Amino acid sequence: MPEQPATEAGTLRDSALDASFTGFFIRNHLDVETFLQRLEADRGMVEDVSQEAFIAIRAKWQDVQHYDDPRAYVMGAARNILRRHQARRGRTPTLFFDDLSMPEIAAPETPREAADRLAGWIQLLPPRMGEVMSLTHDGVPDRTIARLLGISHNTVREYKVEGRRKLLQLAQDDGFVVPAGRRRK
Repeated sequence: MPEQPATEAGTLRDSALDASFTGFFIRNHLDVETFLQRLEADRGMVEDVSQEAFIAIRAKWQDVQHYDDPRAYVMGAARNILRRHQARRGRTPTLFFDDLSMPEIAAPETPREAADRLAGWIQLLPPRMGEVMSLTHDGVPDRTIARLLGISHNTVREYKVEGRRKLLQLAQDDGFVVPAGRRRK
């Protein structure tokens, strides 16, 4: 009979772990998919990678839930899985910015269209810069980005400056005009 309370405690602990992971998944799944969509145009691959990342995190959830930023950890795992998928499919994620020419595109009419356009532009950036810009767009602090990507804080800031310049150039090439009052010096 003494085995039963230990079994019940284990079942309760497992249920609590499942519940906390479910809450984490619900809160962060869309953010992870949005991050990945900015790095990869193939939506099917994005969904597969997102699911794989959360399955991998679930297996380690007992430890990961106590990390300072579990969301950053799952995004890092998703990024690494995406790179493996891209390599398996023979994709070269790097495009040379100066060699690209953008066709005429109508201005977006909805926030979703604008987000898709931004994702397309971020995919044209060098991979690491695209990752920095995507995380920045999600509001992740610079120091967290640096820790997540394994680069220095100053490198993150440099990527953000250069990334903004390149994204602005892509926007202007598409016919978007930044109002004079919004420009930073």
